[in-house]
Amino acid sequence: MNIQRIFRAAHQVRFQMSAKHRFSLAMNREIVCFPSIQDEKLHSFKRTMAIHQTDTVNEPGFLRKFLKSIPFLKLDKTKLKLIAYEHYESVVDGIDYYQFFYDLDIPDTFYSWFAITELHLWMLSVRAMAEGDDGRLIRNNIIEALWADVFPRIKELGEVISQVEAREKITELSEQLQATLIAYDEGIQGQDITLASALWRRLYQQKEVNVEHLHMLIKYIRKHMRILDGLSKEEFFNPKNIKWHPLNS
Repeated sequence: MNIQRIFRAAHQVRFQMSAKHRFSLAMNREIVCFPSIQDEKLHSFKRTMAIHQTDTVNEPGFLRKFLKSIPFLKLDKTKLKLIAYEHYESVVDGIDYYQFFYDLDIPDTFYSWFAITELHLWMLSVRAMAEGDDGRLIRNNIIEALWADVFPRIKELGEVISQVEAREKITELSEQLQATLIAYDEGIQGQDITLASALWRRLYQQKEVNVEHLHMLIKYIRKHMRILDGLSKEEFFNPKNIKWHPLNS
């Protein structure tokens, strides 16, 4: 497939970002921690999140009251981790994955779920990295939340999968995610064809694709990047302000 020829007709619109968010793209390329399955920090994170989820079920306003009880200007790691976890939930609970599968003509598989989730977490990560050290902690914890969620999902696959196979899968996905973050960073700063090429390689794995599907996805990404870019720090640090609009809106 000649990717240059296929994407030549795509509408090209440059996304105008503020200076601080162009800087955040560069910072977003630093290596993030990809935990191994045996990493105690990952298991500790999952246990912590399970406790918070239980408390939230027992008392609907618990998390909101807890966050409000901590002064905004004295954000600590616990509050930032909870903010990051809520950001992650805004994606996995707020995205209509089946609409993506149908409208973009991609299969309903674990790989497709991961690629779509990864795309939205990248958009959140770019915005987070505009907020200095606090934003970096949020970005790292968003990725940590992803791995905490991915491992049980892999184990729930229809086929029997061993611990060794699961660990190898996580390692493979972590390497792919790092490369994808860089490709998307380059794409969002360039012309649509650059971003389309990155999406084609990741979502469609360089297979045959309808260019209109990529055009729809590029419009979706640039729209949400503008929305995120327009949020203040206070607004971004309240995940309830993050709304994911329908793909074809």
